[in-house]
Amino acid sequence: MSTDTAETPRPQVLYLGPLGTYTHQVAHDNLGDNVTYASRDTIRDVCEAISPEFPFGVVPQENSTFGSVVDTYDWLRSTKAGADVFIRGEATLAVQHCLVGRKGLDKEKITRILSHEQALGQCRDYIFANFPNAILKKVSSTAAAAQALSEEDSADLQSAAICSAHCATFFDDLEVLQSSIQDKQDNFTRFFVLSHSLGATPPLLDTRPRLLRALVRIAMVVSQRSNSDEEESSVTEIPPPAPNFHSRPLLLIMSTLLTTFGIPITRVDRRPSLSDIPFEDVYFIELEELGPSLEIPPRPERINSWIKRVGAGVNRVKAVGCDATILGVW
Repeated sequence: MSTDTAETPRPQVLYLGPLGTYTHQVAHDNLGDNVTYASRDTIRDVCEAISPEFPFGVVPQENSTFGSVVDTYDWLRSTKAGADVFIRGEATLAVQHCLVGRKGLDKEKITRILSHEQALGQCRDYIFANFPNAILKKVSSTAAAAQALSEEDSADLQSAAICSAHCATFFDDLEVLQSSIQDKQDNFTRFFVLSHSLGATPPLLDTRPRLLRALVRIAMVVSQRSNSDEEESSVTEIPPPAPNFHSRPLLLIMSTLLTTFGIPITRVDRRPSLSDIPFEDVYFIELEELGPSLEIPPRPERINSWIKRVGAGVNRVKAVGCDATILGVW
């Protein structure tokens, strides 16, 4: 008599790489050994690769000092967001930046600093005070900055990188020149945990009680011109209307949509729409349930009730002439 002792394969989690990024750190801190990890070079690459083979992913969403992560919200404008990829969790990391250089680097000779846009922004005051003439080079991640520094010609000892102290340990030829260089010591980054299905739950280690949240994307519905309109335009060569900044539907969003859900709105983000109309925008509305949450984990009926309530709000938004999509519930 034989017993099948084969272990269930651990799900694969994608993160913004390479090894040593803050995204890698927060993923490991919150998912531990429940999963296996695979890196991707950009936030877009992580989002695009979410699938049944790679059911989960982690991307940065916002920093408390430098604001929203543009690359993440830019991808959330795509049609795959809310159709093939969903937000199913979040995690927060205290971020402590370090100035890192090749061993033997004289700080006084630094002429170039590499890092991710967010890290450069979070250390802006420090850089301007200490390296006012340094060239700032943006790269895809903080770990990519350290990697590029490690791979540079050894004769070039005038570049430095901003990354974590943990990241620096992955490179034998790098050392920390100065620690805690971020402008604010209470510097935190929030991350989204993505999934290939709205019904898939990431195996997060954090079991603290929390309120349920949702993210909804809202945009104006762009009416399509008829063929006759296009033919007439081609004959008369009517120029397109001039862009009108004041045509943005901000008043509609603020006065109507924010009260449509009947649910507390915790944040609103805006990015340019993917439509061909200048100054058209897409809005990201984050919602949070009412009342204290003491359930660990929340009961399925509570989650289903929350999804239905958010869905009802989405339907009311559509009824007033906008397009709305649930991007995530967690």
